[in-house]
Amino acid sequence: MGLEDDLKARISALISQQMANWVVEIQRAIQGHQASLVRALDELGETVARYDEKVDEQSIASAVTEVLSQQPPPAAADYSGLKASLAAVEKGTNLSEVLTHLVSEATKHVERAAMFIVKGNAVVGWYARGFNHNDAVKALSIPLTADTLFRMVHTSRHATRGHLSHSPGTAQALARLGGEPQGVLAVPLVLRDKVAAVLYCDAAQEEMPQGAADVVEILVSFAGKVIDLLSAAPRAATGGTSPGMRAPAAEAGPSGAPIGTGTMKPQPAPSTVLRPPSHAPGRGTAPVFTPAPAPPSAPPLRPSPPSAPPAAPAARAASAEDQKAHDDAKRFARLVVSEIKLYNESKVTEGRKTKDIYERLKEDIERGRQMYHDRVAQSVRDSSDYFHDELVRILAGGDANALGPM
Repeated sequence: MGLEDDLKARISALISQQMANWVVEIQRAIQGHQASLVRALDELGETVARYDEKVDEQSIASAVTEVLSQQPPPAAADYSGLKASLAAVEKGTNLSEVLTHLVSEATKHVERAAMFIVKGNAVVGWYARGFNHNDAVKALSIPLTADTLFRMVHTSRHATRGHLSHSPGTAQALARLGGEPQGVLAVPLVLRDKVAAVLYCDAAQEEMPQGAADVVEILVSFAGKVIDLLSAAPRAATGGTSPGMRAPAAEAGPSGAPIGTGTMKPQPAPSTVLRPPSHAPGRGTAPVFTPAPAPPSAPPLRPSPPSAPPAAPAARAASAEDQKAHDDAKRFARLVVSEIKLYNESKVTEGRKTKDIYERLKEDIERGRQMYHDRVAQSVRDSSDYFHDELVRILAGGDANALGPM
């Protein structure tokens, strides 16, 4: 081995030995630092754990109380507008009035509103408020098979709120109503467990406010209850039906369409499917149900001879029950005849001119008369013909001659 090689080997061995010694020293230093770090972390954890003992909870509570005391008291919720709208809807004395009031009251909480009636496989425009041309809604017939808000609401039976751009089909179907609506709301009107109509509302805002949407949903639900009450059949005095049960219904409504079945038994009241009116009906004033008048107060007690008959409170109670039967009969007659008129606006108008209403609507009138006979007690029908009275008042406009030969 040469000198050069010997030197290289010796130097390499020395360097290797020194590096090994350095590695050992570094490892020992690392271990020492790790032990110190663990101790430091333990001390820090103990310090943090003791911090909660140093928190002055009383000072914090005092500060919170001071801030809250400086805040103004929350404003009381104002439901006067909703109460007024509910009262207005309840004034409707027939289906048309209730729905008309509903649309009118809805526009006090939203910008525009339109009622669409479910007819077969489509929704048909019936009445609108707030649009540039409200009557344009009557020309709309939107299939429930089309991808629109109406199909969504009809299927889900729940209100839907969103932006019109999310439903291009709805925007296209309602294009003739004009305007530039953004936020939309559609609420189903459920009658006899079926979606009978859809109230459509929109606004220029990006989204229909939640508060306004809630109010409209309440109004629609309330209108459905009012219509149900209007449709409730009077209970025959001797019909043998138990409280809460309704007298049997005829098989079809005045329009000839089968009456929908509901959850109440026996059969429910007449169909509530409507046709667009030729003009907006007037606002009614009579309540949905007029309580029977209270029995007259008894006169002061006076001595009477032994032979005098005792007082007869049962007679007064019977009189009140009889009055209620008559009130129910009047209301039901008004409901049936109003529905005949709603289905046959043009025929009624022409019939008044030519004085042959009965001839034009004979089938519907006789079907309605049969429904009236089926639901009203014989004793009431023998004393008063409320059905004929309503034919004269509603169909003939007060002129009995306009009915023609019957």
